[in-house]
Amino acid sequence: MPEAAGGADSQAGGLLDSVKALARSLLALGQTRLEILGSEIEEQRAILLREVLLAIIAAFCFGLGIVFTALFFVFLFWDNPALRLAVICIFALVFLAAGAVLFVMARAAGGDRPRTFSATAEELARDRETLR
Repeated sequence: MPEAAGGADSQAGGLLDSVKALARSLLALGQTRLEILGSEIEEQRAILLREVLLAIIAAFCFGLGIVFTALFFVFLFWDNPALRLAVICIFALVFLAAGAVLFVMARAAGGDRPRTFSATAEELARDRETLR
């Protein structure tokens, strides 16, 4: 009778070990898929960064166009000192206000971000180690 009981225990242990091995395999598969997804998202982030850089360069060129337009109006009213100073003051205030608003927006958007799905991948690794 002890042999039968020992045989049942070893079968139950074997089944439990098989379930654990299957769970480890599934967690490893899920972790690999999440790491691949994270890599793809990082690649898309790099592409987005390139597009943002091109947009910044375009905005810089557009800004130069605005500055030269402002200079055009200043020179247009050059003969009248009161209007000339008013035009310069108005453009200076508009540029400073726009710069301040854009600076605040850039600081708010520039928070540090962790690597995509890094916490999830670490958690899955811990789960896999727990099942061993």
